[in-house]
Order: sequence, then structure tokens, then C-alpha cells
Amino acid sequence: MITKYLWVGLLLASTYLLYSQDYFEIITCYFLSKGFNNLTQILFSSSEFSASPLELLQTNEKQKIFTKDELKKYTNIENGLYLSILGQIFDVTKGAKHYGPGASYHAFVGRDASLAFITGEFDEKELTDDISILSVQQIKMLDDWVQFYNENYIYKGKLLGRYFNKDGTPTIESFKVQQKLIHAKKKISDEEQKKIMFPSCNIEWKADVGSTVWCSKKSGGIERNWIGVPRMFFENSDSKKYRCVCANLDSKEYEENKGNFREYNGCAKSSIKCNIK
Repeated sequence: MITKYLWVGLLLASTYLLYSQDYFEIITCYFLSKGFNNLTQILFSSSEFSASPLELLQTNEKQKIFTKDELKKYTNIENGLYLSILGQIFDVTKGAKHYGPGASYHAFVGRDASLAFITGEFDEKELTDDISILSVQQIKMLDDWVQFYNENYIYKGKLLGRYFNKDGTPTIESFKVQQKLIHAKKKISDEEQKKIMFPSCNIEWKADVGSTVWCSKKSGGIERNWIGVPRMFFENSDSKKYRCVCANLDSKEYEENKGNFREYNGCAKSSIKCNIK
């Protein structure tokens, strides 16, 4: 009985010690961070998505964490030319002709100017890491920039601030960017899927005839075992913009999206070729 109470007492004492020394909070945050990193890996392990620059969010205790003042030291050839994008730091010294003093993109060096990568404006207001005004499509474009630096320059570490904490774990702002990036990639994936389901028509223009659209088993660069018929395809029923696609009238996809199609005037319903005035 005494042994039983002794073990209970030790357990309570250990719990109190962990809690009073903030160890409990540290351990909780650590495993939450690890859980998010595992989720990121799962989300981007699908072959339909390219590798995400935000894969670098995963915690690595050996990575250097730069402060803003430390990063400012890397603006010359002697110390090196470092820039940050979405809190990830790259050594771009080998691209000195672009990033060195007096060069076109020197304004990017020694700071995180993520917004300017998209806006193309180099005043102090635009040379910021605050990208809250960007759309999901523009964040995908920023993602492509990080891919470029990841493939062509040396990754050096993380910048303490908006996107990373002092221990290298991602901030809430990082989570928000990640979520927008997932939405952007899903939208792109959906659009690519539509191009496969509804490939573009072949198009030809002649002065005496006008435009001619037609379908083949390879039109739109999509090889398939059906030909289809030319139709105007609207992304939604309220849109005024459309593209010419080859529709398989017997397919489930056509039936599900029937309200987004319009026939060309003067073109027979089953014709694979139409002249457009």
C-alpha cells in the first residue's frame, strides 16, 4: 500500500515539475509542430502537386535562424549576398551580376521582400514580407519563385519573424500561406483535369473563310480514343468568356457539366468541324 502511494506521489511531483518549468508547454508545442510537418509531407506527397517550398517548414534544429539585423550584413560580395522569401534564406552570391550592389535586383538582398517578387515594385512599401494582399494565384507564383531559388541557389536557413519562430518552427502566418497554397494547387489541378476531360479544339483562320474549329483524337494535345464535337465551354453559367473544346456527348463528364456548353450557330449538332463567322 505504501509503495502504491509512493508511486502516485512521484507521478504528481513529476507532473508539477514539468508544468511549473514550462516543459509541458514546450513538449506540447513540439509535438504540434511535428504533427503539422507530417501533415505537410502527406499533403504534398501526391504526384499531382509539385514539391512545395513550404516543405522547408519542417523543424531542423541544426538550421541557422537569422535575425533581421543578421541578414542585413549579407548585402555585399565580401560577406555574401543573401535574400529571404517567405522566411527562407538563400545565398545568391553566385548571381552577383543580378543581386550585387548596383545590380537590378540588389533591393531584394539583405531582407525578406516577398511582396515585391509579385508586384515588381521596389519602393519601401513593396519591399516587405507582408503578402496578405496577394490572391491564391499570386501566392502560387511566389511558390514558383521559391522553387527557382531552391533549385538554383544555396538554402542557408530561416528568418526569425513573420514566418518562423526562434526555434525554427512555423508561425500562424506560415500556416495561412500554406493553406492558400493548397487551395491554389487544387484549383490548378482542377483546371488541368478539365483540359483533359474537355480538350481544346483545333483552330484555323483564313481571310476568305474566317475561323474554322474542328476536333480530332489529338486535338488540344490530349490523345484519346474519341474525337468529340466543337462546343463553346464557359467556366460558369454567368461567365461571358469561353474556349472552344471538344466535347464527348456520350460521356458522364459532359452530362454533369451540360449547362456550361453552348453550340456554335450554323453548326450541325454532331459535326466535328464548324466554320465560325
